[in-house]
Amino acid sequence: MKVKSYETPPQLYMGFQPPSLPQFSPKEALAYGTLWPALYSPYPNPYKREENENG
Repeated sequence: MKVKSYETPPQLYMGFQPPSLPQFSPKEALAYGTLWPALYSPYPNPYKREENENG
């Protein structure tokens, strides 16, 4: 493995929920697993090669 990476969940950096925080539609919220876009983290696969990567 040439490059190691990690992600931290976005909720670690948000204290209290700010007022008027944007929200997904109910259908999108079910698909993304959260009502708030600020808390969405897609958790990409670190082992999957990107299409534009050579080799």
